Amino acid sequence: MKPLFRAASIAGIAFALTATACGKGTHEQNIASVGDTMAFDVTGFSVKTGTQVHLVLKNNGTTPAMTHNWVLVKPGTEAAVATAGMNAGQGAGYVQAGDGNIIAHTPLSAPGSTVEITFTAPAPGMYPYICTYPGHYQTMKGTMQVTP
Repeated sequence: MKPLFRAASIAGIAFALTATACGKGTHEQNIASVGDTMAFDVTGFSVKTGTQVHLVLKNNGTTPAMTHNWVLVKPGTEAAVATAGMNAGQGAGYVQAGDGNIIAHTPLSAPGSTVEITFTAPAPGMYPYICTYPGHYQTMKGTMQVTP
């Protein structure tokens, strides 16, 4: 199916709803990094609670410092999750195991690679997503809106 919305601009990415809905209770979501910057090309999308979300993260970076992941967190926990991930280190994918503030996350994606994850959308609300590679979370972020 064709995307319902697309991010309009690579530079100065605004909150853009991007979605490819398909199937019975499944939401397909593609997100990519914007070249060698610390930004996602999709900074917002919407799903219904209880939907299976299949998210594919494509890393368009070309330098080692542009390694990325996608981490969905409880509202207001971005800094704590990023700090815990940094302390967990690269071997843990910059994700602290057992962190109750993390709802879902991809593995690290090296420049030029793609990773994916499937998870169930939580209760209705606005859920931030970030990259927890050190130094990235403050600019590499977005919001997943979950509706009833």
